[in-house]
Amino acid sequence: MKLVILRAIYFEGRVVLEGEQIDTLEQHGRELIQKGYAKEQEEAHLVIEPEPKRNIKAKKEK
Repeated sequence: MKLVILRAIYFEGRVVLEGEQIDTLEQHGRELIQKGYAKEQEEAHLVIEPEPKRNIKAKKEK
């Protein structure tokens, strides 16, 4: 589970500060969220629009 830390915590041998992201197990993540130490990271949905088709007409040679 990916989380964004809201309050400094000790995690995996170091202090993780506000705004940093961590990856932890589901149960541990839920506990941190419940205690107000973290929130679930919102996944960005990247929208890729196709390039417009170019209308290329071949010139007729005489």
